[in-house]
Amino acid sequence: MATHDLTDAQRERRLRILAAAEALAVEGGWDGVQMREVATRADVALGTLYRYFPSKEHLLLSVMLDQVNGLADRLSVRPPEGDDPVERVVDVLRRANRALQREPRVTVAMIRALVSGNREVAPVVAANRDVMRRIISDALGPTRGGGQDPRDVLAIDLLSDVWLAALVSWIGGAEPSTVVDRLEAATRMLFD
Repeated sequence: MATHDLTDAQRERRLRILAAAEALAVEGGWDGVQMREVATRADVALGTLYRYFPSKEHLLLSVMLDQVNGLADRLSVRPPEGDDPVERVVDVLRRANRALQREPRVTVAMIRALVSGNREVAPVVAANRDVMRRIISDALGPTRGGGQDPRDVLAIDLLSDVWLAALVSWIGGAEPSTVVDRLEAATRMLFD
């Protein structure tokens, strides 16, 4: 169900569902997000919840997409800082990782959903990737062709892959600083 096709009431219901899922993830991580409890907290029928989000993975990746869109909104108000494209991309990644580390249980739940292998979530995975690609392209700026050069697009996708691997390491017990360190090193290797 595409969000642009929703009525105002449906959009509001969808936002309540996302908020309920995120709150449950804050409280109990992956295991805390039970579809029946999400429906109860969002004050919707269980069938309604499944019409919007056919699986727990889809729901959690939609929470992720909501957060990524929120990052894009914040960046439009306070653009990435840095004297060159690489520094601006690093600033974006630092901000994103700080947000992820503020609610580690939510991050673990979203990453578990992302690596679940559930093929039904491919469209929401692609939407997350597209928004992040746009955010990083915007950070690269017009001096790099707005990130539209095929080499930059490949570099952005590779950076996203490194980010995912670093996040998986983090949720597996690695120090949070290693995520940022790896991303900074990868950014410099890919875009310098």
